[in-house]
Amino acid sequence: MTNVRWRIISMLLIAATINYIDRVNLSYAAPMLMKEFGIGPAQMGIVLSAFLWTYFVLQVPMGLALDKFGVRFVYGGAALLWGFATIFTATAGGIVSLTAWRTLLGAGEAPLAPAGTKVIGYWAADHERGFASAMTVAGVPLGVFIGSPFIGWLLADFGWQAVFVGTGVIALLWAIGWIAYYRQPEQHRGANEAERAYLRNNSKRETMVTRAGWRELLTNRNILGLSIGHAALLFNLYFLLTWLPTYLIEQHHLTTLHTGIFGSIPWFFGLIGALLGGRLSDGLVRRGWPMMRARKAFLGLGMILSMASFLSLFTVTVTATVACLSVAVFGILITNSVVWAANAEIAPKQQGAQVSAIQNCVGNAAGLIAPIMVGVLLQWTGSWMAPMVAAAVIALAGAVVYTVMLSDDAMLKQPDAVVGVAE
Repeated sequence: MTNVRWRIISMLLIAATINYIDRVNLSYAAPMLMKEFGIGPAQMGIVLSAFLWTYFVLQVPMGLALDKFGVRFVYGGAALLWGFATIFTATAGGIVSLTAWRTLLGAGEAPLAPAGTKVIGYWAADHERGFASAMTVAGVPLGVFIGSPFIGWLLADFGWQAVFVGTGVIALLWAIGWIAYYRQPEQHRGANEAERAYLRNNSKRETMVTRAGWRELLTNRNILGLSIGHAALLFNLYFLLTWLPTYLIEQHHLTTLHTGIFGSIPWFFGLIGALLGGRLSDGLVRRGWPMMRARKAFLGLGMILSMASFLSLFTVTVTATVACLSVAVFGILITNSVVWAANAEIAPKQQGAQVSAIQNCVGNAAGLIAPIMVGVLLQWTGSWMAPMVAAAVIALAGAVVYTVMLSDDAMLKQPDAVVGVAE
């Protein structure tokens, strides 16, 4: 049997890695840009969130486009757009142009989650879906872990413009490779019949409805639970993605290069969390656990662990601070890996991108607010206490939502599958 499915999923991992390098490059350049352009913390919070304005608005339209026109060209074309947007950020001359290029970046990166979920729905068997989702989500910490020291080096030796040019070119190369290689299982020349049969025969998604109306999607308990929980998850994720470098510099007076090095460590542990969450929840599915019960066990656990970022306020050394942040990022990425496996499992067969877009739209509304809210709270209070308390409370709420709302009884199944007479 061929293993084209793992090559496809590896390409999703690479895409997510590049995607998050291109998201956090501004976070590391922010202290330098604030000085050069005279930008205050509240204004910088707006700039850091600008990417999410278009990313948020385009989630559902991109989901519809992916379901209608396919993943190959929609995702590949969007990656070309985000690559060019990143490169041209190097031409920014102030807060207006900087914000404009970041909004264009958000438009290009908008298909990341719905495209990944749709691809995994086609290319992963039930008992592999958690790990497949974990691999793609692993691009989040991997991108920050690899990108942080790389960006720190470019900033220290070549200036902030080199950061955006260097990271943007990589996105263009991936886009060309994706358009050339990606096909669905039945059309991919590299996949043999044994692999196609394996994917068909190991998917309980065959019992799912083919399509559902928007009212049914928007009122489904599982879709609502995943979406609300995702808002709590992404508030905490984007808080750390956008403000972690500044937090380390202000709390421990690190240099740009050392910020890149220490700032990468939590994301290494996030990488471990992403891979473990998917693998361990798959293990529960193999043991016969119902899918939603297996997934929500790790969704709630991850959100509880993410509250460790609050403890970093009470540390003295940079080592202790990074340790607390590492536990938090480990938890965030456990949840982020499992949530996309659950999303692929609850979606009607022909609406995977749309269900993913609903979840990501709600989640990124909170992600959009996080950088602005943190910047405003910092400017008002002059302290990191208020932002950290807010993040911890929101994480706890997310854990409760995942645990209470998700249910195997709320799966959108074919009527005969529900009553148990399907052949």
